[in-house]
Amino acid sequence: MRRLFWVGVGVAVTVVVIQRGRKIVAQYAPEAVVDRAGRAAQDAGRRAETYVATFRREFTQARSAREAELTAALLAEGQPDPDDVRASGLRPADLRHGRPGHARHAAPAPDPEAEIAADEADLGYSF
Repeated sequence: MRRLFWVGVGVAVTVVVIQRGRKIVAQYAPEAVVDRAGRAAQDAGRRAETYVATFRREFTQARSAREAELTAALLAEGQPDPDDVRASGLRPADLRHGRPGHARHAAPAPDPEAEIAADEADLGYSF
């Protein structure tokens, strides 16, 4: 309980010091210094924003490249890419049984989760 009391006292003192310090700085600081500090803070914010955007873009590109490498490494010799198979409308069972021209009906499946489960059951593995 004593520790909690002293933590509360420390927080209260910190808040008071910060408030009084801001008043003193606003009262005695030249306007040019305040403007320069504001511009520096905005510039730092823009640089951080640019850094984060660049990092995100490069990370996304690297992740996509690595995903393509892993997919290529997992595919058997002559096996089509799963994305191409899904886009063509063929079921994996059609390819496995030597019927590449036999496509599913053009109407979409009523339940996408059931379609995914059926594909995974046919494949025996998933990506």
